[in-house]
Amino acid sequence: MSTDLKSSVVSGVKWLAFSKVLIQLFRWVSTFWVIRLLNAHDYGVMAIVEIMAALLVSVNYLCIGNAIIRFKTLSKPVLDTLFTCCLLIGLFLFSVQFLSADYFSQFYQTPEAKLVLQVIAIAYLIECFNVKPMAIMSKNMQFKQLAKIDIISGLSMPIAVLACAYAGVGYWALAIGHLVNAVMKTVIANLMYRTSFKLGFFFKRAVPMLKFGAQNAASSIVAQINSSLDFIIGGYYFSTAQIGSYQVGLQIAFIPLRKISPELRRVSFPAYSKINNEHEKVSGYCLKSNRLISLIIFPVFWGLGFIAEPLVTVLLTDKWADSITVIQILCFALPFRLLFETNSSMLNAMGRADILLINSIFSVLTFVASIFLMKDLGIMGLAFSWVVSILLTYVLLLYRITTVLPIKALQLLSSIKGGVIGAFLMVIILYVTSLLIQGNSLLSLLYFILIGGCSYSGYAFLWNKNIVKELKELIK
Repeated sequence: MSTDLKSSVVSGVKWLAFSKVLIQLFRWVSTFWVIRLLNAHDYGVMAIVEIMAALLVSVNYLCIGNAIIRFKTLSKPVLDTLFTCCLLIGLFLFSVQFLSADYFSQFYQTPEAKLVLQVIAIAYLIECFNVKPMAIMSKNMQFKQLAKIDIISGLSMPIAVLACAYAGVGYWALAIGHLVNAVMKTVIANLMYRTSFKLGFFFKRAVPMLKFGAQNAASSIVAQINSSLDFIIGGYYFSTAQIGSYQVGLQIAFIPLRKISPELRRVSFPAYSKINNEHEKVSGYCLKSNRLISLIIFPVFWGLGFIAEPLVTVLLTDKWADSITVIQILCFALPFRLLFETNSSMLNAMGRADILLINSIFSVLTFVASIFLMKDLGIMGLAFSWVVSILLTYVLLLYRITTVLPIKALQLLSSIKGGVIGAFLMVIILYVTSLLIQGNSLLSLLYFILIGGCSYSGYAFLWNKNIVKELKELIK
């Protein structure tokens, strides 16, 4: 990797990390605050809404943004044509969601979902105007500008949700936040990068980009179906309140993944795209990124799983007690999900969207089978289904990587052992500590966080000095 590319990647990581830390400090506080103000029914309604909305969002305008990033040179007529495609897709998604909202809400016996789906469908017409500027900024590795967009839109959404929750509008607070995020991201993106929005009709020239984007979109759709299967099936079998409790547990468990993974992919995809034909370099950076990422994600997720009970009891109150077990189960497997997504971004940059599609289909099949086998366990069965699907799909990914790059599966597993061992030792120390600290209080929660952080930091500096040194060199 050239010095300029490495400098751009490191700068990108710093800016995106800074923006995410700032946003998340505020978002985490506001998220827990909103959960305290709303109830399980409110989150249940939005969970049903998200089944359709998230599936249509996964079309992601045929991943035209990824196509703009990956193809090194694109003429203005082709860019105009790609924008035209975005606009047509936005109109299509709006129409589908608006017109089918009534039938969808009747199927899940949640009449409140109809109007919410119709209102938030407006976001598709807004967001088609941010695909082009954000993709070009990412292509040019202008991560500072992207970080500013994230900060402004990322702070506007929770402020809007919190204000509406205090106003007593219930689940509408979450719907309004969705629209505010779409508007702010689009407005700021176009202020940061001025571009024209002319219609183009050179579809033949755009075929390679659309084909690549369609493969990405197909993989994204299958992955989203996989991610929503628990709600698609669970929403039919369980009550709205049960789904609401499950939704909150899922939301808390996924907080680190949903905040870290998009930024890693945003940086890694354009970086790997620049060296996608140099397999030796790609292999080296793949192993290195796995080492560094695992050093962070395993203690974060396993630590979150351990403190789930005092966290929920103290910050959210006992009304969300059903969410505790869901968090604990999910947090065991989610580090492997994040590693899966990061390595998938690498394969995508190498033009192997076909592998991602096959992996996504396999993930769906294992998830569906697991849900039906364990549905009698209630919402815990939904959580266990995630674990089975994530672990099996990660094993398949390891095999597929070895067929593309000169890497052995044992090398990939060895690259994450430092984080796994350290997180396991941390959990043992926390368990012993829990025998001495009785009850759930804010003070005990802070003790667990402090002891977990100190014990893992000690392990990292004493037994993983080389990895810590790599991490220090990266952020210098």
